[in-house]
Amino acid sequence: MTAGVNLKRRDAIATLELDGRTDLNLLGPDVFRELKERIEDCGQDESLRAIILRGAGDRAFSAGVDLHEMKDLEPLSAEKFIRSLHAAARGVLDCPLPVVAAIHGPCLGGAFELALACDIRIAAEDASFGLPEVRVGLPSVIEASLLPPTVGLGRARRMLLTGETVDAQEALSMGLVDRVAPKAELEAAALETAETFLGMGRYILAAQKQIVSAWLEMGQEAAAEYSIKTFALCFNTPYPNEAMTAFLEKRPPRF
Repeated sequence: MTAGVNLKRRDAIATLELDGRTDLNLLGPDVFRELKERIEDCGQDESLRAIILRGAGDRAFSAGVDLHEMKDLEPLSAEKFIRSLHAAARGVLDCPLPVVAAIHGPCLGGAFELALACDIRIAAEDASFGLPEVRVGLPSVIEASLLPPTVGLGRARRMLLTGETVDAQEALSMGLVDRVAPKAELEAAALETAETFLGMGRYILAAQKQIVSAWLEMGQEAAAEYSIKTFALCFNTPYPNEAMTAFLEKRPPRF
């Protein structure tokens, strides 16, 4: 079976399934390229309001990058390989739609970086998380940089330097995931979270994501200035007036 990304849709919510090699969903450039394309297509679909990212099958979100594809790389091919993962993760991070990760089983290495790029992470009770690259002769790079602002520098250093894994409950206590659900209820929990965005303006959700990215990537004053300008531009759209009017009139907004 060819590895790839499966797309399912339920009303205004798209579900993207990482369908990698073996039941551990091992990932390679083909999956990364298709994920980037799927994310871009969803981001351009005006009828969508949210995306759920999950692993295909019952065993794993993904145990990470396929070492069979990596072990014989040379510097140039290694750079090309890791850039394909970065492009996919950056696509998730920059997507104008909220992306909810629904994580069951192992979520390791490059797959963990994809999860870190998501806006909200919901874990099944059997989920585990780690960046074990140091144990196979590599440093963790690219979107692993999102780990320190997510869990704090001390905990991030521990995970990066030891390559240890943490279970779902520890991930919740660290702030690495937002919710833990029984495995049988994971899909429903992710859908419930995604449905919270259905009554919100698409433009406003995209603007909020851009502001959060600015906070991560800019200095404090530059990020504040970017936020102010983006806030003001929202009033070029009908969303603020309609949303606030609907709130005052105690009715759902009509977008």
